Amino acid sequence: MNKLQLKRYAKLLAKTGINVKRGQWVIVNAGLDQPEFVEWVVEELYRAGAGKVTVEWSHQPMTKLKYKYEKEDVLASVPKWEQERW
Repeated sequence: MNKLQLKRYAKLLAKTGINVKRGQWVIVNAGLDQPEFVEWVVEELYRAGAGKVTVEWSHQPMTKLKYKYEKEDVLASVPKWEQERW
């Protein structure tokens, strides 16, 4: 896809897919492989009226390491601070 198509898609996501309302807070979960597209989505969310947009970045190779090395009891528990964050 070219940049113009991706920018249109970002606008479509913000207005129709996410359907953000004025003042709404939005969390975007995104991989590190498309920062430019994520930037366009965030901009369109603000243009559509979002009050706050937070981007939570992830990186698939790091996630794979987490699941490979963390103990099962650690993976099964969610710390209080993380529960409150979400």
